[in-house]
Amino acid sequence: MKRVEAIVRVERLHKVRERLKELDVGGIILHADGWTKDEKLQLRYRGLPVSYDLVPLAKFELFISDDKLELVVRTIKENARTGEAGDGVIVVSDVENFMNITPADN
Repeated sequence: MKRVEAIVRVERLHKVRERLKELDVGGIILHADGWTKDEKLQLRYRGLPVSYDLVPLAKFELFISDDKLELVVRTIKENARTGEAGDGVIVVSDVENFMNITPADN
């Protein structure tokens, strides 16, 4: 089992989420703000360049089986990418143990 954390632009959130649903992958979405290594990020708003350092981001945390890892990472990359700085990151780590918290059957 793998844990996939993906931080993407908020405006790409819907597209990434819809593609993950098509793969029958669910997860947790947390909102965050972030910045790049550059002091100011150059983005476009209504066709005009705008500089600012904090960018609204969305963070996904997914727990998936090893066999779906490559497909999930590729799907996130393809649907989150804009080609500009600040598109986000993906982190993959091993999960030693995974348990659902549910009431015990009587």
